[in-house]
Amino acid sequence: MIPEYPMIRFGIAGIPLTSKGRTFIDSVEDAHFLGLNSLEIQLLRVNLEQIPATDYVGMTPKDVETSIVVNILRPDEDGNYVSIGGESVIEENDILQELFWNMATNYAEIAEGGALAKELDLELSIHAPYYMDMLRENEVAQRSYDHLKWTMFIGRAMGAKHVVTHTGFYNKDKKTSINSAIKVFSSIVNEMPKSKNYPILGIETSGKKEIFGTIDDIIAVLKKVPSAEPIVNLAHIHSITGGSLLEVKDFEAVMEKFKKYSKDELYVEFSGVEYEDHNEVKLTPIKQGDLKFETFSEYLVEDDYDYNIISSSPLLEHDAQYMNLILLRSLSRSIQRKETAKKHSRLVETMVREYPVKKGKKIDTQTIEKVAKEILGQAKISNGHVITKTPGIAKIDLSSDGKKLFVTTETEKDSKDAENAIKLYNKLIDSLTGYSSKERKKLMSKV
Repeated sequence: MIPEYPMIRFGIAGIPLTSKGRTFIDSVEDAHFLGLNSLEIQLLRVNLEQIPATDYVGMTPKDVETSIVVNILRPDEDGNYVSIGGESVIEENDILQELFWNMATNYAEIAEGGALAKELDLELSIHAPYYMDMLRENEVAQRSYDHLKWTMFIGRAMGAKHVVTHTGFYNKDKKTSINSAIKVFSSIVNEMPKSKNYPILGIETSGKKEIFGTIDDIIAVLKKVPSAEPIVNLAHIHSITGGSLLEVKDFEAVMEKFKKYSKDELYVEFSGVEYEDHNEVKLTPIKQGDLKFETFSEYLVEDDYDYNIISSSPLLEHDAQYMNLILLRSLSRSIQRKETAKKHSRLVETMVREYPVKKGKKIDTQTIEKVAKEILGQAKISNGHVITKTPGIAKIDLSSDGKKLFVTTETEKDSKDAENAIKLYNKLIDSLTGYSSKERKKLMSKV
């Protein structure tokens, strides 16, 4: 039976670097041909204009072929223009808010790209403009809020699963900022809910101290806006915490905090990163810096959760493919370890020991190899260790720091050669350490 593993998708944030075309549809096709199964579209290079609706009377915004109409402004009883959304039939006195985007001309192209992505099993998401400042009550905040609405609107048109957004600068203090964020995001998800086929609103973690988005910030908002989700940017988290993600347990701690607020998969952005004084300086290729995907992959292969992992590295698709390769290698090693452990639990007993080495005794790798060959007839050097064996002992792993000899043995259970194996083993250790078994016991008793 083939074991079941969680779904882990890999994708990129933006147009593939190798893509000759620059449209939404080109990006979908090229991401698929690169072997990726996720794509985060960037809502960049957009211009918003307001025009009279005269030429479009009787049409809906989706029927307009020359632009992407994201909102209709209609005069109320007092003659003041108010927003009525982007789905009504256009009337003569309306004013249209048109979005001009370099990746698509109209809703037909957006829908075509979304349908193609679905056919190719390419999960789509869309990132709102990077500069967002939604926590203050000013014109910039309103413009940021509107851009997030337009992103949700376009995301729905393409069938995106997630909308990714930054929040902006802190407003006064932490408490005020959290309350402002709850108000902003509650308003968005209430106006554009998942029940009306809008994407899930994703709030991204921050990499700078002055920007809203620590782990605690995001969780505080999600507790009050449960229909939103976290966007776990590990480069940002690593930067703002001063380089805290170094071991498997560090990644585990972060993921466990966010899992309860995710919607059936954790959306993770990954790249290398340079940081200073708890602030991100710049994103780098994955092989650079001390944030290691190799370590994260060790956590992933033992976890049972679904992930969507987006490369935000400057190398985009190269690093997305590289992460996939690293994960496969980690998965292979994990399977081998489990199979070996299962086999060894039935066949061998593992012991780890360390022995003192007599002062002046040469105990480098080459010496260990030479002595092992002389006594046991075979030995090889692997990663600075000497590996050998003898009937009755399936594996003897030897290494030294110059003062002590470190030995790991895997002894065959119920071996007929056990007595002879012990004699040869003791002879090997005596020769390498310069101490007899009696002398070693005496030294250990003093310790």
